[in-house]
Amino acid sequence: MASDVLKKGGEVTSEVLGETRGFDFEGMRFGVKAWRASAPDAREGGALSAPIVLVHGFAQQASTWDKVALSLSRAGVECFAFELAGHGKSARPTVGDVPGREAFDLCFQARALLAFCEVVAHVAGRLPVLVGYSMGGRVALQAACLAADDLRDGGELNRISLRSSAAFAPCDRARRLDVAGACQRDVTANEARMSAAVPFSALVLESAGLGPADAASREALRERNFAWAARVRGEGVSAFMSWWAGLPLFESQRNLPVDQRERLRAGRFANDAESLALSFEQAGAHQMPLRCESIRALCELSRRGVPVSYLAGRLDAKYCKVLADLRADSHDAVSCRVVPAAGHSIHLEQPEAFGAILEEVVESCTPEPAAP
Repeated sequence: MASDVLKKGGEVTSEVLGETRGFDFEGMRFGVKAWRASAPDAREGGALSAPIVLVHGFAQQASTWDKVALSLSRAGVECFAFELAGHGKSARPTVGDVPGREAFDLCFQARALLAFCEVVAHVAGRLPVLVGYSMGGRVALQAACLAADDLRDGGELNRISLRSSAAFAPCDRARRLDVAGACQRDVTANEARMSAAVPFSALVLESAGLGPADAASREALRERNFAWAARVRGEGVSAFMSWWAGLPLFESQRNLPVDQRERLRAGRFANDAESLALSFEQAGAHQMPLRCESIRALCELSRRGVPVSYLAGRLDAKYCKVLADLRADSHDAVSCRVVPAAGHSIHLEQPEAFGAILEEVVESCTPEPAAP
């Protein structure tokens, strides 16, 4: 683990940045990477820091969070990177008896993410801060919409539908955690919140779309996403990803160090065509709620005491516009921040600034220690 390497003063490599684990939900295995808090006083003072659940973007995997997550773990914050269907260590549609298209469904992945947040909350003793980037932000936003709908209905999330079949264990399936036992832990000050409908303490969206404006926009997005799915199936991953990386949206990534660009490229090329195609078809922006519904859900969460933040890089004109419109339409219920010298991938291009923002959010969600 990273903390062991740090104690020995050794060099931290990509192989030891976190512990690879798995999360099973209704027959589908999602990959997870965990970074345990390595600060000496991480669990002292009578209060546990809120953990963080990170969700990556399209064609990426948990390792894209390495730098930010390691920095946060050194500051005493536990981080868990959740891998979307067909990405990283998550099951792919061509492997064994893994579920097919339904595992890529936007709502299915959102429900799995909610279930994972709930397990992290019980294991860590604090509701996690949920962070979603780009496509991961889309899934996190869908999860937020499901939770907000439940709040408006005056009920709780359906615990049966959210319960994972095998929960949270290393990918070799050994040393599996007893989720039922974890759920019985005494969580003291956080107990009331952990039984609430929302299994996360705050939501941070990074460069994420908010859904189609209307039915015509939804149809246009559907046509575009199905065309992209056909393209990746027809051209193959290498050709498609070379084109994808050249989109104007990622232009600012050309300023990244050469070794980091190579790791990004290798990560993109490690995907398979069918998983990427199904991601477009089953979890594309055309599958999202309408934009007005998404904003209403974010405002509902904020009103109920779940802080919502939206981040965009100043060099990303498209999502700076999304941010500006969200700020106006939410009447400042959503905290909107533009990060200087960053494009679409803030956590890759400006990891220190991104990590500092997450530390602020975590601090705001962590109760002060009880007086002695």
